[in-house]
Amino acid sequence: MKRRYIKSGRSAVSVLLAAVCVSAMLAGCGDAAATEEEETLSEVLPVEAQMPEAGTLTLKNEFVGTVSPEESVYVIPMVTAEVLNTDISVGDSVTAGQELCKLDTEAAELQLASAQAQYNSAAAGVQAAEVGYEIAQAQYDSTVAQLDVQNEQTQRQKDLTMYQMQMQIDGIIDGIDDINEQIYKLDEDREDAKEQKDDLKKASDKANKSLKQAAQAYAAAQAAVTALEPQDYTELQNVKGQFPSEEAYEYALKQAKEQLAAAKTAYEGAQAAVSQLDAAYEQVKAGIESIDDGKEKLEDSLSDTYKTKEQTETVKNLTEAQLNVDTQRVQDIGKRTAALGVDSAAAQVNSAKVGAAGAKVGIDSAEYQLDMYTLTAPIDGIVEAVNVKEHDFASPQTPAFVISNKNTMTVTFGVSEGIRSTLRVGQKLKVDRNGKLYDAAITEIGSMVDQNTGLFMIKSCVSTPDDSLLTGSSVKVTADTYSQADALLIPYDAVYYDDSQPYVYVAENGLARRKDVETGIFDMDTITVLSGLSTEDVLITSWSANLREGAEVSVQMKTADAADGEQETAGEETDGAMTAGGE
Repeated sequence: MKRRYIKSGRSAVSVLLAAVCVSAMLAGCGDAAATEEEETLSEVLPVEAQMPEAGTLTLKNEFVGTVSPEESVYVIPMVTAEVLNTDISVGDSVTAGQELCKLDTEAAELQLASAQAQYNSAAAGVQAAEVGYEIAQAQYDSTVAQLDVQNEQTQRQKDLTMYQMQMQIDGIIDGIDDINEQIYKLDEDREDAKEQKDDLKKASDKANKSLKQAAQAYAAAQAAVTALEPQDYTELQNVKGQFPSEEAYEYALKQAKEQLAAAKTAYEGAQAAVSQLDAAYEQVKAGIESIDDGKEKLEDSLSDTYKTKEQTETVKNLTEAQLNVDTQRVQDIGKRTAALGVDSAAAQVNSAKVGAAGAKVGIDSAEYQLDMYTLTAPIDGIVEAVNVKEHDFASPQTPAFVISNKNTMTVTFGVSEGIRSTLRVGQKLKVDRNGKLYDAAITEIGSMVDQNTGLFMIKSCVSTPDDSLLTGSSVKVTADTYSQADALLIPYDAVYYDDSQPYVYVAENGLARRKDVETGIFDMDTITVLSGLSTEDVLITSWSANLREGAEVSVQMKTADAADGEQETAGEETDGAMTAGGE
């Protein structure tokens, strides 16, 4: 049976009984009738009682929530470069498109200049090819005109034709020399880039070694702090007991945390160095690949030019041999040869234009890269974090700015699976931040367990936030959870347990009767009864060591509206006490 204690409010009845007993002792050997009457009075147990009430009990639960903006964005640099200037600070208001900072564009400008030079070279190639085409067309027209001349001009025409074709061959040879020179220049550039790549690889290996050492130091510092500040209270007291005083322990803990902070800073710095070197290495690697692609295109162009040269030399030899035949044949062969030269020149023009178009794409790409060196705000909002400053290096691995729209704030908290089933979207909540209350409503109920906490995450919206709701701050969230309607509400202290079976005592005809009941939810003061009791029962709410099945009781009734401590009585008055059922 559960132990029960009589509250101080019941002391009046106890004092009355004690006074009666003392009077009997002082009376000595009084008459037997008086003694019998006192003994009968001592067997009646005074109790307090009330009628069970039907109603609804709703439980409230409190949770720890974290405040965050409904909309928050990270402004991440797309390139690694030195920060030239930034006038943005934490707490500043910014608008979408507003400039946040500028990065050093020297590398991008060099890349753009290189792309522009390649384009200029390709454009010059187009002009040369178009001139060649015009020459080929002129040669064709000239050949047709000259072939119409009389036979006596055949020899002179032959010399002129051979001279013109040799000029064409010389022009092709000059083009071959130009391509070879460009290939040689690309080989030099590739060798320089390869040396730079090797240097970056060595630097990266060295930085990775430093990162590993920093990680080990950071892990050791974390272990030291964990050892000094275990989560288990008993372990924490054991650790503190190893120090001569609380101050010595706090000093040691402070030193360990400072070493942890320093180790973390060194570790993050080593990570940043590795990231920067890796990015530079990939950039040089991409440059080598670009050079290889350009060289491959030039080699393909060189191969095509050699084929053109061979074709032109073949045509030249064929023309020279055929000019000695009859005039008509010479004219036919000359026209076909000239037409072939025009087609070849036209093909060279098309090829040169394709190369120029590719070079123009390189310029567009370089200009796009150049735009990445100016960071702008993607949304209107407040700057929550600034992770860059002048002359530091910004990189894609670290957000430069964090911008939040704080017109609406979100509070996120975790609940168990059982409590999750009691919540609903739109349900009203109370959010407490340092004693200041805010109205909120549930906007999202998580359907997956958080791996870190083992809880379901609930999101709620605070529609009227103010400056007190700081991003990342902790708040207390109060929500209605379990509720039970159409149940009897009785005092929590009125229920007893026999093993796992709950039961209560009721007064029936002046006697205490045990009733087994089925209970539901409860709080500190009230518990619900689902079966075994009715609103007509007189529920005994006070405790006594002599309270048991069949005990004779006198009842003082309490009413629901007796908030000032007054009690109502029921039954008939007997010897100054109230007995249920008229006894």
